[in-house]
Amino acid sequence: MLKEINFLGYRLSGEGIRPQPEKTKAIKEAPKPENQQQLKAFLGMINDYSKFLGNLSNTLAPLYRLLQKNVCWHWGKTEDKAFTAAKTALSSDILLTHFSPEKELILTCDASPDGVAAVLSHQDDMGERPIAFASRSLSQAEKNYSQLDREGLSIIFGVKKFHKFLFGWNVTIFTDHKPLLGLFGEHKSIPEHASPRIQRWAITLAAYDYQLKHKPGSENNAEGLSRLPLKTIELNYVPDDVDMLFSVIDATSVDVCDIKRETQKDECLKKVHEYCLNGWPTESVRDLLKPYKNRQLELSLESGCILWGSRVVIPQSLQQRVLNTLHDTHQGASKMKSLARSWFWWPHMDADIMMHDRYIHINSK
Repeated sequence: MLKEINFLGYRLSGEGIRPQPEKTKAIKEAPKPENQQQLKAFLGMINDYSKFLGNLSNTLAPLYRLLQKNVCWHWGKTEDKAFTAAKTALSSDILLTHFSPEKELILTCDASPDGVAAVLSHQDDMGERPIAFASRSLSQAEKNYSQLDREGLSIIFGVKKFHKFLFGWNVTIFTDHKPLLGLFGEHKSIPEHASPRIQRWAITLAAYDYQLKHKPGSENNAEGLSRLPLKTIELNYVPDDVDMLFSVIDATSVDVCDIKRETQKDECLKKVHEYCLNGWPTESVRDLLKPYKNRQLELSLESGCILWGSRVVIPQSLQQRVLNTLHDTHQGASKMKSLARSWFWWPHMDADIMMHDRYIHINSK
């Protein structure tokens, strides 16, 4: 009886699956690329075995940088080191275990500023044994996501990538971003003002039988892979509800460009934007930032603007202009508050509307 066979570029055995040495020989013996076309061909061959490559270092990033627009071709020591690292990775003894419905299923997810990654594994007496690795680069729009949203995206990427393994089975999902447990935990309800994106993702996850647990980054076997995504996917997509929000705002006296510009000028909101992008500190923050930190799980970033749920956060310099616009509807303080709550938010907005309405009323007498 045969102990192993070759099938479609892979070597199958009772232990698991490995790349077929004859197929990876072309990669190991590939000459250094002399232009972008040759580099794309090399990376394409590497990508064919991406499910095996969970231990590449981020030194491979310079090769992808050479494929970017407006980047001059220059092959130096850094690129040569990355090229060698790619070959070495396929030269190692890579083994992926077979999927078994009788073994505990684990999905480990992670995100970096450049990519998202997921590792599907089995847990047995030998520890965690990988079934497959997956990663991809973030689109330009996704790179502007808050840290919370990037980490959430990594989970959605993982469950969609490995849907055929996960759907209908119980799975433990690990993340190194603790705040996600409060949003996507299996027994958690979605916060009332969660962003539309988070709400959509929660609905997606509701179709799966899972437990969400925290695992520190130092123990996360997807972390290195997210910092070295193997495949770039560009998505020029703005969700319909956000698109509609911005369209409504652009029709007022304040447009999205104004909000984006003034957000970066506003000392408080600039800090909020930074925290949304890179993560909030665990220690206490200044009083001005507390209303935002209390809502950190409900904040998101779109086109340089900060959103609380489906409402855009207005910088202080534009708040008076928004109040004037609301007053021009001639609907009174109560209706003004209702209208404002549909599209805008800032701390103490209701009180500011009442004060503005009172001031206008007094001066009109």
